Amino acid sequence: MPVDTELVASLTRLGFTQYEAQAYAALVGQAALTGAEVGRRAGMPPSKVYETLGRLEARGAVLVNRSEPVRYTATPHTALLKELRERFDADLAAAEAALEQLPAQQEPGLVWSLSGRDAIVQSIGRAIEHARRTIFAGLWDEELDTLGPLLEAASARGIETHVAIYGTRTLTGPHSYDMAECGASARLRLSGRRLAVVVADDTDAVVAEFGDRTPDQATLTTNPVIALLAVEYVKADVSGRLMINAMSPAAYAELLTTPDMAAINSPVTASNN
Repeated sequence: MPVDTELVASLTRLGFTQYEAQAYAALVGQAALTGAEVGRRAGMPPSKVYETLGRLEARGAVLVNRSEPVRYTATPHTALLKELRERFDADLAAAEAALEQLPAQQEPGLVWSLSGRDAIVQSIGRAIEHARRTIFAGLWDEELDTLGPLLEAASARGIETHVAIYGTRTLTGPHSYDMAECGASARLRLSGRRLAVVVADDTDAVVAEFGDRTPDQATLTTNPVIALLAVEYVKADVSGRLMINAMSPAAYAELLTTPDMAAINSPVTASNN
């Protein structure tokens, strides 16, 4: 019976070697097994079985019954995970203390590139969590699943938080602005792409583009000019929406037919670069 591949993958991420993870997974939930039985269940080369079991014994992951033949059983996973958690917590605390002692030498104002949705959302999350005075954000429903609670927590700790929401989500605490209609027209105009902006304390800015058919990419910067531009973008978009809401439908429809509005709202095609 093959071992659980997902369990093996999880154990390797926790510091086990591939063979150690396979052997431990083969032992979990089983009666005591001989080394040969572990090797067969784990799909390991016979030459690696006893060396691997010895390492697992040394790290406290298996118990050994030195009968004839020698048999092995897995240390209860609750005890093993408790030990791993305590060790990792101690290692993280030691690393954090050491890193905080290192001098911070950063050149202000540089613009850094980010790619991939997870990395971008994590970077936006860090900016929100590190804010001390203000946050201006323009975000979409897709990212608010992760970032919404962080924005609510920032508002709760006294940060002046303004969020333009291009969708149907709502937030409790921040000043929120319903930009769903603007979001729908923007998706059409930008061929499915979504522009997201977060600026913390008028200095830390993340400007991101998420695409349905294009790569997710962003810039991260402390450049004050870009941060100011991003804040003004959010303010202008919200102000425009509020003014449209104050207009009658007929007046807004007439506005859309003017040459200037037709020109500014023409579709933007994605770059091929």
